[in-house]
Amino acid sequence: MADNIVGTAVKGFNISNKLRVHYVFPYAGFIPFPDTNGYAEYVDVPRDSTPQSLSSWVIEYSGFGTTYAAIPTFLGSLPPSRIDVIIPDQIQWPPSLWSQLDARDSVHVSGSRINSLGISSYLRNALQSWSDSVENFADVYRGLPFGSTILLENLSEDSSSLNFQILPNKAVIEPGIFLSLEELRALWGYHESDMPPAIPYTKLRRLGQLSSDVVRVSISDEAKEEDIMIFKSTKDNPAKNYHEIKMLLALEPTKTIIGRPQYLVTIPSSGKVCGFLLTYYGGGNLADILSEGRLSRKLTLRQKLSWALDLTASLVHIQKSPMRFYSDLRLDQLALSGKPDGPITAVLLDLEQSRNIYNWAPPEIYYLEWIAELGSPAYARTRNLPNDVVAKYQSILDGYLQSRGFPTPLQGQGIRYDNAANGWYWPWLTSTPAEQDAGMVYMLGKALWCLFEGIGDADIVLGRSSASDGQQRFPEFIHTPDNIRRLIERCTVGAREWIDGHIKIYRREGKVFPLGKTGLHGEPEGTFEETKQTITRFWRTEMQKAEEFVQARMRHDRNEAGHRDLELLHYLQRPTLQEVMVAVKQYHSQAVL
Repeated sequence: MADNIVGTAVKGFNISNKLRVHYVFPYAGFIPFPDTNGYAEYVDVPRDSTPQSLSSWVIEYSGFGTTYAAIPTFLGSLPPSRIDVIIPDQIQWPPSLWSQLDARDSVHVSGSRINSLGISSYLRNALQSWSDSVENFADVYRGLPFGSTILLENLSEDSSSLNFQILPNKAVIEPGIFLSLEELRALWGYHESDMPPAIPYTKLRRLGQLSSDVVRVSISDEAKEEDIMIFKSTKDNPAKNYHEIKMLLALEPTKTIIGRPQYLVTIPSSGKVCGFLLTYYGGGNLADILSEGRLSRKLTLRQKLSWALDLTASLVHIQKSPMRFYSDLRLDQLALSGKPDGPITAVLLDLEQSRNIYNWAPPEIYYLEWIAELGSPAYARTRNLPNDVVAKYQSILDGYLQSRGFPTPLQGQGIRYDNAANGWYWPWLTSTPAEQDAGMVYMLGKALWCLFEGIGDADIVLGRSSASDGQQRFPEFIHTPDNIRRLIERCTVGAREWIDGHIKIYRREGKVFPLGKTGLHGEPEGTFEETKQTITRFWRTEMQKAEEFVQARMRHDRNEAGHRDLELLHYLQRPTLQEVMVAVKQYHSQAVL
């Protein structure tokens, strides 16, 4: 993935996990760019291909290049203990290793693709040397509490001499954080027969990590197809897991939404619930399937419309349930279910009701989120904001919350589960049912674009990459029929792309550049300074739009909205979910087999 450019002027800047706050989030418009001791500017040096590791450790998943699901395979069959390896931010790696270990690309690459980078071989060799030196390592590792951490404080050129520390997970024994099945049942008012059976995580066989909180497991040693399930868990803050379990239990079963948990997974020593088991769909999620081109050329229009109908029906079903809204729709939240010789259904996953990434979230949602990130200590990602900026946005936030009858000051999700009715993601909670409907329609429109264009993601994501990177970007239409295109346009009214184009920052692998100066398609590359200036201007402009939106919404609530206000409240122009359902049904009935 390296650019292998030597001796040229610095173009763009390299990303790291900690640097994400300086381009991905609105703080970037108001805080100075830090001194990275040369990291942001380093250029790659030519090197031989990454040497193959002979280690018996494997890396199955990575989060922003600092958290790794690294597994000692020489121990044989293991339970899904969720023991992660944590390493320093890329800026803190020795400069001599930045290029060698693909530091900047480790930030955006996740999943098994991490094994193409130098950091993977480095870590695997380091872990092998370390585990070989630990007396009775097998007993030590197997005896660690669920969710423990293996911490590496410093990297050095010699991977065989690194000092790893084992940090047992204390959250699992902290009173009131993890709850038992009986405690959850009492909170929810369920009978014992309403609850799924319990199974200790030590009775499960680990098969592979699929994402930061999802592990593929088997409930038998044979790992027969019918025994393979998804284990979704949390290491230190189970509130979102508990909320999702409650939503899954409350939802009336339907074939287009994942079913209720088959088991609640417990910690043997305490009986506390640390996760749950769900149906495993072996074909993967629809984002990966489309990104990798596995089905794109084989799909008929009728099949795409069938999946569009499945998804729309799922959202309508949720809207009519106690869940009320679905907030984080993307194509990686859809799996395919069915037999090769039968109909295939698009099944909606993940009922956490949490935040979405910005290129999928409705603008009326992310504007509110950005106001809180700058104005609420509970949602701040940095403590370096100027006091006047915090005071300004706190005043705007408090005014909006009060206008909606929501408590002030805004409180974040606590570490202890409080049985919130619809979760804790406040931009959706402060929205009216009609606004929630419009927000779901917006995300549905983005999903329809992806489905009919055969693209796994609606746009490039600043913080992570996929096989879709550098391909077609919403709202470019190539394959979508005209009638469906018009529906998508109506669903996505208010999208930034329709109004002032794509986000002005572009991530090209492990570097960011100004839009239009990405070094792609004959474009020049923006300089380091141009990139920083573009980011500052972009985020200040976005926050100005967020302020105008909030004021317009409050005036609309008071029946004082003027023409300009109505222009800013784009969601008022979108069709309803029911109207989209009627349209998709009509298109489906007219499609040729």
